[in-house]
Amino acid sequence: MLVLRRLRLPALALTRCNATLQATESASVTPPPPVAPTKETIKPRAATPESKSSSSTASLTRVRRKPAAARLTVPSTQKAGRTPKWRPALPTGVLPAYDEAIKLIRQDSFRLKREAAEVRRSIKPGDEDEEEKRKLLRIIQVQSEINLPEVRWAVKSRLVDMRNPAHRHLREQNWRGEGKLDLLMERIHQMNVIPDVLPSLHPSVDVSIKVRQTHLAGPTYRSRGIEPGVFLSPKQTIAPPTVYATAFHLDTRLYTMMLVDSDVPDPENETFTTFLHWLCPNVPLSAINSGAIKNLNTHTQYVPPHPQQGTPYHRYSLLLLPQPARPDAPYSLVTEARSITSRSRAGRVTSRYLPIPVVPQSARTGFNVREFCKKWSLDGRQGGGAHMWREVWDESSDVVYKNVLHADAPKYGHPPRPDRYGHLRGEKKYVAA
Repeated sequence: MLVLRRLRLPALALTRCNATLQATESASVTPPPPVAPTKETIKPRAATPESKSSSSTASLTRVRRKPAAARLTVPSTQKAGRTPKWRPALPTGVLPAYDEAIKLIRQDSFRLKREAAEVRRSIKPGDEDEEEKRKLLRIIQVQSEINLPEVRWAVKSRLVDMRNPAHRHLREQNWRGEGKLDLLMERIHQMNVIPDVLPSLHPSVDVSIKVRQTHLAGPTYRSRGIEPGVFLSPKQTIAPPTVYATAFHLDTRLYTMMLVDSDVPDPENETFTTFLHWLCPNVPLSAINSGAIKNLNTHTQYVPPHPQQGTPYHRYSLLLLPQPARPDAPYSLVTEARSITSRSRAGRVTSRYLPIPVVPQSARTGFNVREFCKKWSLDGRQGGGAHMWREVWDESSDVVYKNVLHADAPKYGHPPRPDRYGHLRGEKKYVAA
């Protein structure tokens, strides 16, 4: 007969991060087994009004005391209402080499900040070399803080202060160097958004979008970010997507946002044309005024994507193009410095306001992006941002035709194959001589 015995483990202190759980009893002390109850100790349990369940038979109740629970020590950085701060990886004195490295970095930062102060004092408004001196000042400001561990930690933890030149530089470096911009350029060139929609595009604004989930319905739903070029269901884009934009200039510049479908069939010309789904000019953006763009549905209102049945996948391109600068204030570091009136407010608008009229419903089909950009001096080579996704037909596309466009959903297919022997069908195969 096998006897199963419980293994006795020594009491250990379980440690995870900042929480420590210690054993309350020693392993050498084994609790005695419970004593078998006698007939005198067994008594029927009286039913009380507080108890939810009652039993007609007598039951033995045994009170088991729980050991005192160890208190979890929560760091001060995780408490509600406090901003987390950087802490050294090692306390002072544990590793002298680490302490000397931190000391050397701070000494170099202090030296560069003094040099930046000297360059700032040498800048005179209106000088011919003012732009060059401001470029030098920006480089020294970035170098003075880019190696500080607290700056690196803040950017990595998404606690970015866009007023700080080093924070802005690291944030832009992450966007350009960690693959997000490369993925965008790869997708828009592989799927021929460039040059089908625009001849060229040099992005300078980080654009991302969020759409609703498909398995959740109703007014309360969660959204998720998407990568450029992914397939979405028309159900996910019934509501306008949330557009996020991060600019890296301090002055406030105006942009024009548009969403186009470049794969709408044109049966009359046996080709494809463009449909304008969304348009909003004069969108203000700056490094301080970044994040989710609001009030995008105040100009040419959003029409949900509706790929037609029988067509291949449709490419939906969201473009954020910079508007031209004002004649008296070209885009430069000098203009950026003069536009900032206060450290707590974004700089004044340095772009030209464009009185673009609302595009009527009849002019959405066949919308020419190139002619529109040429008319209003919108140039993708001067910067801006972009995003794209793809969709195919499903039943929700017909709902858009019915409720939004108030038209019948078209159906497309391959043309019928010509029958070369159709005129011979129905005739007799053999003729009597």
